[in-house]
This record gives sequence, structure tokens and C-alpha cells, in this order.
Amino acid sequence: MSRSDGITRIRTRAVFWFSVLVFARLYTAILNDFLGSILGLEFIGYTWIHGIPTYLWVEIIFYGPVIWLALYQVNTDVFGDVPTDPEALKKHRRLQFIATAAIALILYGIGIHVTDAIEVLSREREGITEGPVYDLVYFFDEGLSHYIQFFPLFFVMGWFLIFDRPGRTGAAYFALFLGVAHGVERAVGIIEGEKWFLGPAVMAWMGTAAWIRWRRVGSAAFDEFFFRHAIAFLLILPACQIVYYLWFDAFPPPSSLNDSELIQMAAGAVALTAVGTAVVIAFDRWWHSRRPGLGDKSAVASGAAK
Repeated sequence: MSRSDGITRIRTRAVFWFSVLVFARLYTAILNDFLGSILGLEFIGYTWIHGIPTYLWVEIIFYGPVIWLALYQVNTDVFGDVPTDPEALKKHRRLQFIATAAIALILYGIGIHVTDAIEVLSREREGITEGPVYDLVYFFDEGLSHYIQFFPLFFVMGWFLIFDRPGRTGAAYFALFLGVAHGVERAVGIIEGEKWFLGPAVMAWMGTAAWIRWRRVGSAAFDEFFFRHAIAFLLILPACQIVYYLWFDAFPPPSSLNDSELIQMAAGAVALTAVGTAVVIAFDRWWHSRRPGLGDKSAVASGAAK
């Protein structure tokens, strides 16, 4: 923490914690799909405790706290330039509180999603796939919890982009990679959550947030970490959804795919991430080479997060 020019500066490792947010949800793909289904490590799906598969205990115990910690750290840093002027401080706190409220909703949605364990137990162990109790559990699991998680998550991503403090221009290539990886992860995530139709709305919101940021700070936005992440995210999320649909002729949730299809999906996700990262980095370099006056070009090469 430091003080100067009427501003108290609070800093965290925001880039690191944002990357934690991006990759946190991959535990399902790694544990259940890759280690369990593809590599055949059956203990991943064992139900040693109350009929709940091992991989679901990760979500019940760890996922919520990790997401809270990551978003809290990023929120603290994004709003880390705290003004001392009373009126400016009041506005600053209001903007940060909106992000905090969105984070609270995300955690509430994660809590409701614990019903996934009940749905899996009912369907896979007990063979119950209908009836008023199952229908209610399914609604909480695949309906309400996903909406409560997805809407505030995408909202707070755009909020961070719009109101980020000035000067976050490091780790340029890492920001682009994260944007690509996040676009692939969220595209698959909303398909798994049977909310693939949210893709256009997410693109509209993130595009609007990027435009607002550009209006706020001008051409300096093109050098910023969250702006670069957003541009890569906007390019890859629809590309991933299109490829997924063309390959499977629909949007079947990954959890419904057989082992061969899971391998195809995993290979496609890795390939799209690699190719997408190369493309957006090439585009970023071309863009800045044509506009040498934009921002600090040394930040592009250094990759040092601020």
C-alpha cells in the first residue's frame, strides 16, 4: 500500500489471481473427463462418501473458496487506486460494491450447484430420472444455479474491464493466451450447462464493455491487460461454439459424450487454444506495428505483469 497525490494505492497479484479464475473450472475436465473417462482411472468416479463421486467433492469443498479468493484479490486490485477526496471515495466505493455484489451472487450460484451431487446420485446410482423431487433438483442444478453463476460472472468480467485502474499494461501475450483459453473454457462451460444460447449475449456485453473502456481511456486501452483478454475472448468464444456445433451437429453437453467423442473434444479444445493464441498474438503485433504511438510497446515484449 502506498499514498501519493491524494490516492491510496492497494495492490495484489491480480494477473495471477485472474488466471486462477480462468483455469479453476477445468478441474472437472481434468479429473472426470481426462483422468477418469479417457485414461480410465476409475477411482476418480468412486463414491466413497455418501454416494458422491470423488471429483464432485472438489467442487463442494474447494471450488467456491478458490473462486471467492481469486475474485476478491482481482476486485481489490482493480479498485486499488482509492481516492481520499470524500466525494470521489463515495463513487469509488459504490463501483467496487457493485463488483462485490456480483461476486456474492456467483458464490451463491456455486452453492446452489451443489445439488449436482444429488442429481448425479439420483440418476447414476438410484436410476431416478423423473418425478417432482428429481425435477426440482434438476432445476436447481442445471437451471437456476447456472444462471446465477453465469450472469454475474460475465458481468463482473466486463466491470473489471471498464473500471480497471490505469497502468495495467504488462503480460501482453499472457493476457491474449488467457483470453483464448477463457473463451474456449467458457464456450464449453455454457454448453455443458445447457446455456449455449448465452453466447451472443456474452459477446454483446463484453464488446460493449471494451467499447466503454476505449471511450474512457482512448487508444491506451489497446495496451491494457483486460482489454487484450477481452478481445481474444470475443474472437474465440463464438469460434469455439461454431466448431463445436459443426463437429457434433448440435450442442450436446460434454458430460453426455462417449469416450471417443470426449477425446475429439479435448483435442479440438487444445488445438483451438494453440491456433487461436498464435493468431491473436500475430494480430496484436500487426496492430501495434501499424500504430507505433499506442502505449508502451516495451510492455508487449516484456510480459511483466504490473
